[in-house]
Amino acid sequence: MKNNQKHNRAVIRRVPLSTIVKAKNGDDTALEKILRHYQGYMLKLSQFELYDASGTVYTCFDEELYQELQFKLVKAILDRFELR
Repeated sequence: MKNNQKHNRAVIRRVPLSTIVKAKNGDDTALEKILRHYQGYMLKLSQFELYDASGTVYTCFDEELYQELQFKLVKAILDRFELR
């Protein structure tokens, strides 16, 4: 008997190579598209939890870490990304 259930698979969305090339060549719009693409991931990495004396959990956001992640991504695209 065949199992006709669809498998849940994650959809991987990638930044098009043409957008990366434009960003590498100094196109601000392309760079903004890449930053928007990774925005959710960087926001998640910038979150942390704090606990008060009664055990209540507070989710906080580290703005400086978020800006550092953005800076490192831009620097990696402009300085380290090589097309061959």
